[in-house]
Amino acid sequence: MMTLSNQLNLRLRHPDYQNFLDFNEDESKRVRNQYNCYLDQKYGMSALQGLDIFPSKISNSPILIFIHGGYWRALDKRSYSFIAEPFVKNNFTVCVINYRLIPMVNMEDVLDDIRDAISLIQREAIRYNGNPQAITLSGHSAGGHLALMAYLMDENIRSSIQAICSLSGIFDLEPIKNSFLNEELHLSNNDVKSYSPIRKDLSIVNCPTLLSVGSGETDFFIEQSKSLFNKNQSLNFLHYYEYEKLNHYQIVHKLGQENNPLTQFILENGKNK
Repeated sequence: MMTLSNQLNLRLRHPDYQNFLDFNEDESKRVRNQYNCYLDQKYGMSALQGLDIFPSKISNSPILIFIHGGYWRALDKRSYSFIAEPFVKNNFTVCVINYRLIPMVNMEDVLDDIRDAISLIQREAIRYNGNPQAITLSGHSAGGHLALMAYLMDENIRSSIQAICSLSGIFDLEPIKNSFLNEELHLSNNDVKSYSPIRKDLSIVNCPTLLSVGSGETDFFIEQSKSLFNKNQSLNFLHYYEYEKLNHYQIVHKLGQENNPLTQFILENGKNK
């Protein structure tokens, strides 16, 4: 049986991980070159408190916000510009968020950054042809956690959100706290209690929410989404989708493609009702 540490060490599990990261970089560079974009728009003073915006060509368009993963301590928004393409083509404005990374800050600060970034997008939406009342929150891995937690924590955010789409999200921080990752993350018992969606009342969620994961991922990631869904499946807004054969690196690529269930979920549910 694979240990938890091995399940979390994705680069060890996928020795060819650099190929996936290179794909992200190459496709993101192409999209930035081909589409109108406003890079590094600031919502705070830190170098990482910024976002990249790909505006729709049509005013009052729905907005997609994407939050990258990296176990809250790595990666960068510039590797995920590729996500914008299918949504801009379908008249969405797309915002890709950066945030300060642990251990520079703690989990509370990271969530404050996400909330501040979303607040900026709400205030500036019209400038970028976006509708501040038609926002979809999405994120991959740690970003899936941050998207859902920001919604749960902030009433001012909730009023604008039409849908949530989490890819391979992490919803119970207890295993993370007990793993090698905590040497850097420094999560406390209080962090686990305060910032684990599995421990929250999801009945306050008032929009379609998709928990997706690849069937080729480790048991840890599959169980994170499946457990949250099973605990709350009586809530009819919540959906679970296991994407056949995809691993942790591959599933996020689907948001850069139009004809798949994840992108279609956002296109169908992200508009102001």
